[in-house]
This record gives sequence, C-alpha cells and structure tokens, in this order.
Amino acid sequence: MNNKIITTVTALLIFTATYSKENAKLVKSDINEVTVFLSGAQVTSVASISIPAGTTNIVFEGLSPYILNDNIQARGDADFTILSVVRKLNYLTENDMPKEIKVLTDSMESLQTKLDFQKQLREIYEQEEKMLLANKSIGGQNTGVNVAELEKAANLLRSRLTEIQLKTFESKQKEKKLQDQIYKINLQINEMNAKKLTSVSEVTVSVSAKMPVSGKLFISYLVSNAGWMPYYDIRAIDNNSPIKLEYKAKVWQNTGYDWDAVKLTLSTANPNQSNTQPNMLAWNIYLYDNYQYKDKSDSSSYGYTNSMPPSSSYEVEVDAKKEETKNVSSNTSSSFTTMVDNQVNTSFEINIPYTIPTDNKKYAVDIQTFSVPATYKYYCAPKIDKDAFLLAKITGWDKYNLMNGEANIFYEGVYVGKSFLNTRNTTDTLDISLGRDKNVVVTRIKLQEFCEKKVIGLTKKETITFEISVRNKKKQEIEILIEDQIPVSTNKDVEVELMESTGAKYDAVQGKLSWNYKLTTGENKKIKMSFSVKYPKDKVLSGF
Repeated sequence: MNNKIITTVTALLIFTATYSKENAKLVKSDINEVTVFLSGAQVTSVASISIPAGTTNIVFEGLSPYILNDNIQARGDADFTILSVVRKLNYLTENDMPKEIKVLTDSMESLQTKLDFQKQLREIYEQEEKMLLANKSIGGQNTGVNVAELEKAANLLRSRLTEIQLKTFESKQKEKKLQDQIYKINLQINEMNAKKLTSVSEVTVSVSAKMPVSGKLFISYLVSNAGWMPYYDIRAIDNNSPIKLEYKAKVWQNTGYDWDAVKLTLSTANPNQSNTQPNMLAWNIYLYDNYQYKDKSDSSSYGYTNSMPPSSSYEVEVDAKKEETKNVSSNTSSSFTTMVDNQVNTSFEINIPYTIPTDNKKYAVDIQTFSVPATYKYYCAPKIDKDAFLLAKITGWDKYNLMNGEANIFYEGVYVGKSFLNTRNTTDTLDISLGRDKNVVVTRIKLQEFCEKKVIGLTKKETITFEISVRNKKKQEIEILIEDQIPVSTNKDVEVELMESTGAKYDAVQGKLSWNYKLTTGENKKIKMSFSVKYPKDKVLSGF
C-alpha cells in the first residue's frame, strides 16, 4: 500500500513539473555585465525572446544558486510589459560541469575502477595463498609419503606460493600508483574549486504583450561569493622622478558560473551595508546610592537600584583572461577604464571584455595608472633599525580616489618588497615607504669613554653618550630625517637631563630628538647625543 502511495505521489510531482514547464517559455541566458562590489556582485544576464500576444512566463534557467532575493530586476528592449519577477531554487537540475573538470572527473572515475580491480585481484591471490597453506599436508596420519612425491609436492607449493607473492606485490605497487594519481587529481579538482552545485536558481519573469513580439529581456541580480580588493604597484626610477602608481584590483568569484567576456565594473560600494542613517538617542546618566552600593554583597549589581535601566548598545594571483580586441595599443586595461565618481562611492568601468572563472582565485585587473609628482626623503631610527627607509611624499593624492591596500614596491627597476598604502589619512601629504636603501649607511654606537656612573650623597647619577653616523653612498644628494630618544621620567625623584644633542629638535614630552640633514655624495655626518639620569641610590630604575 505504501509503495503505491509513493508511486502515485511521484507521478503527480512529475506530471505537475512537466505541466508547468510546458506552460512556460524556458530560455538560456548569457552573462554580459557584472558590477563587482567589495563584497558581492551585481550580475546582468540577457536572453533573446519571442513571445505571443497575452501573458507569458519567461523562465531563466541555470542561474547561480547564490542569488540574493532582495534585489532582482528585469527590463526589456521591446514592446511588452513586465508584470512580476520571481526566483526559486531548482534541486532537480544540476549545473553544467566545466569541460576541464569533466575531463578530470572522468579520469578519476577510470582510475578508481582500475584500483578496485587491483584490490579484488590481490584479494584473490591472498585467498589462494591461504588455501594452499591450509592444505599443505601430504598423506594421512597412518600413511607415509615417498621422497619423490614429497619433493614434487614441495616444488609445486614453493613455485605457486612464489608466483602468488610476486603477483600480490605487483598488485600492491599498481594500487599505490593508482592511489597517488587519484590523490593528485582530487587536489587539482579542489584547487579549481569545482565542487558541483547541488541546485541552480530559476528566475521567472511574467510579461504581457498586445501582439507577438521579439526582443531581448535583461535581468539583474545580486550574488554573494564574489568581491574585489585594491592593491598597487608603485615604481620609482630615482629620487628625482615622479612616481608611477599602478592602481589594480584582485577580483574573485565562486558563484558557480564563469563570467566569460563580460563588461566589468568595479565599485567601492557595499550593497550589504545598511544605508539607514543612525538615530542618536538621549544619553541618560543616573545617580546611585553609596550606602546601598556598600551593603550590596552581589557585585554584579554594581551599586545600581532595581529601578535603573540596564545599559544597551547596539589571500595565487594570476592575470585575468582578457579577450582579444582589434587595434588595441595598450597591454593593460587601465587605458580602457572610466572612473565614475558620485557622492557616496566610486565605480571603475573597464571598457574591454574580461573573463573571471568561478574558481575562487584572485585575478589581477588593471584599473588606472598615474604619474604622481613626489618629493623624496630618507628616514632612520637607528635605536630600532639601522637601515634607512626611503619615503615618497605625495600631495594632492585625494583626487585619485585611492583606497587602503597592499603595495608592491619597485625602486630603480628592482622589486624591493611590500608596503601598505594607508589612505585613511587626514593630512595633505601621503607618505609611501619605498623600502630600505643599503646605500645609506647608518650606525649607532655607545661611547664608553663618555659614559659614567657615580654616587653623589643619596643619589646615583648615570651618564650615557651615543654617536650616530650617517654616510651617503648614493650618486646624488639626499635628505634624511634621523630620530632618536632619551628616557622620560614619570617620577619626581628621577631626573633626566639632555646634555648634548648636536642641534637636534627636542620634544621634551616624548623625549624625541630629530635631525634633518642634506648629505652630498660620499658625505659622512656624525651626531653625538648625551643624557644623564639621577635617582635615589637605594632604588632600581625600571625601563632603563
């Protein structure tokens, strides 16, 4: 009885699904435009349609299962009216597997079949070996065996067992090779993130036409599992030339479908962020009873009465596949980028087709390239680090709409390392660290002959002297800022005195000493700094 009910229900479901399919117009669509946000993306798909007069349900099949229901829009370019837009998940239809993944999956299934065969063959050999060993007795308990028969039986047993052992060993070796191949293919499939989707989305657009019409129907929808982040290539030729700043993006997506030769736009907006303005409530303060607080044994009350309201508060970078275009004179998309700046966000429209596969990898997209005027200055804090760092100072940087991001630094044609571009800066000048320069040599040594400890009455006085040496080995004049420090007293019984500083700018609050110098080629500048600390002799200084 139960089987009949199940069969009837299944047949009814199949009939209903078939009926609904026959009364709807199924269309395959192509993704032609994508706007990628810092988190998420807006995808536009287009389908060519031909509809009769009246009302027709156009079903866009095989869409990403990661569509967000909040914002699905439809528009057309012909004389018909859009009545409604509805999205649902289809668990009965699976998305098409990419060709490369299908080849890998087929190979893995073939290898698994061979592996299963080898395991079964080895099991047969092992069972045969057990049978031979279990029946190796010759003759009965009361019956003897002549030497010729014994020798013949022993030779037969030895020969067969040897053959079985060799076959078993050979089978194990083949199993190991097959397992290694399967393991590598699995790694490759995982690397391509080609996990087959268990469902797809379908968007049904109900349209009405007064007469038969043909045209195009567009749907736009938000998807998760996508985004982009900015990064930069910063190139400085020398200390006298402008900086070449290449603004780039790392774009990734794992929506289940490749974005193939699409018009790509990068937006600094975040559609997942609330756009509702905050509402500032009254900031109420209260008095509490000291007596009541002292009598409270429960510390969790913190002295508040029961009538008081509780507080409340609310990383393989690879270049993206660029489609070939005719008569293109540039190798990067930055020459084809249009920046659209409005009051709340910035969009970068890439005017050449891009392909971003659905493999969760970060693809490099060129946005813009600037030649930025800069002044150069070295910085060194030899107490912390003996190397001198080259800084490029950029003014008027806010007009380039830069964002916080990692930067690859190239100086004099050589990659020198990574830095971080901090654009959350309210000053007019943006400092970019171009890395260490070994041609500016800085040393800091303690001059023992100028250091002493002595006791004067009830106090102890220590004098310490350092010498800082800066040598310019570069072929041009440089400007350098050198910083050091002396201790700052936090106790009235401890006195710190700056005794010598070679003309440094002194910040007494922080104890910081600063020197600014211009050094010609080969010039060596020496700086002496000396300070004393006086404190009670029966005390021990901390942090000194």
